[in-house]
Amino acid sequence: MKVQFQKILMNEELSFIAKELELPRFDSEFHFHPEYELKYVIRSKGKRFVGDRIDNFQEGDLVLLGPNIPHYWKNDREYYENDNLTASAFLVMFSEDFLGEQFFLLPEMASVKDILNMAKGGVFFPDANKHDIPLKLKQLIESKGPLRIMTMINILAGLAKAEARPLLTETFVAELPLFNYSDPSFRRLKNVHEYVIANFQKKIQIRNVAEIANMTTHSFCKYFRKSTKKTFVTFLTELRVCHAKKLLIENDQTISEICYASGFDNLSNFNRRFKMITSMTPKEFRNQYIN
Repeated sequence: MKVQFQKILMNEELSFIAKELELPRFDSEFHFHPEYELKYVIRSKGKRFVGDRIDNFQEGDLVLLGPNIPHYWKNDREYYENDNLTASAFLVMFSEDFLGEQFFLLPEMASVKDILNMAKGGVFFPDANKHDIPLKLKQLIESKGPLRIMTMINILAGLAKAEARPLLTETFVAELPLFNYSDPSFRRLKNVHEYVIANFQKKIQIRNVAEIANMTTHSFCKYFRKSTKKTFVTFLTELRVCHAKKLLIENDQTISEICYASGFDNLSNFNRRFKMITSMTPKEFRNQYIN
């Protein structure tokens, strides 16, 4: 599981991205970006990974994600074994100021601003079809000129009226990294992040990670906490638990095998850390998703 910063290339003639995806399967890397992302699954099913949360998805799944939330959609195993199965979705990506810095501060846009704020922790809409969101998304992709902007505002207004369920906890949202992509130090943090994600299944010493950042261990620990709002050990543990959750759902390994495959050095520590983060034991977590 490799988390990547994804730079979204906008068409200079358009203020936001709106397109229909037609793919053999959804299998992108675990990634994040500074844009909002609205995704409606037309055809496909599998697992949706958002932050530290894992959910099943299927046709009709509609999610709005705020900036910098690590995420990816991954199809079930049958999509890798059957060439007749395909995955399709409507995808919209936009920056917070794509209509101007003050637009969403207008009194008339208060309800839309609220849903965008809520989306900073991810939002799931269980009744998208009730508000004709899929139809409006199709119209958006086909629209041009001023009508494109009007249709987009109409979609956002519809989302503001629809039932919305938060995906991530307030604690997780509060601890999302405050990335500043123009800051040269972001490259340092990204290098550390990529190294840890590539090696979290092995034993990792903080001093070795500090060397990646060209810092002393003490300076690195202070820098990491200031940049990500959590200690390095907490970040590493959460990543390992997140990977363990994926393995508990996606394959038939024993809990002991998953413990070591996720980078933990003993089963009791794995069980304790897993329950601390999820409020469930690994066995309880697996049974919940099986049921």
